[in-house]
Amino acid sequence: MNAPRLIKLKIVLEYCAFSRATLYRQIKAGHFPEPVRLTGGLNDANAVSRSVAWREEEILQWMANRQRVPLSETRKVEQKSSSL
Repeated sequence: MNAPRLIKLKIVLEYCAFSRATLYRQIKAGHFPEPVRLTGGLNDANAVSRSVAWREEEILQWMANRQRVPLSETRKVEQKSSSL
C-alpha cells in the first residue's frame, strides 16, 4: 500500500489556480479539504503549528468533483471581464 503523499501550499495553489486568500476562504467555508498539521504533538489540540500540508488524493478528488463549465459559458465570462 502506498503512503499518502502530502503536498505543500505552493503546489496546492498551482493545482487549484486559487490565490492563497481564496484557498483559505474556501477551507473556512467548508468547500475545500483542510490541511494536516506536520509538526506538533498529534494528541495536543492546543499545539500551534504553522507547518501544514494537504493530502494529495483529497485535492485530486476535490478537483475531479468540480462541475465542468461548457465552453460557451466561459466565453461569456471572458467577455464580461474584458468589457470592465
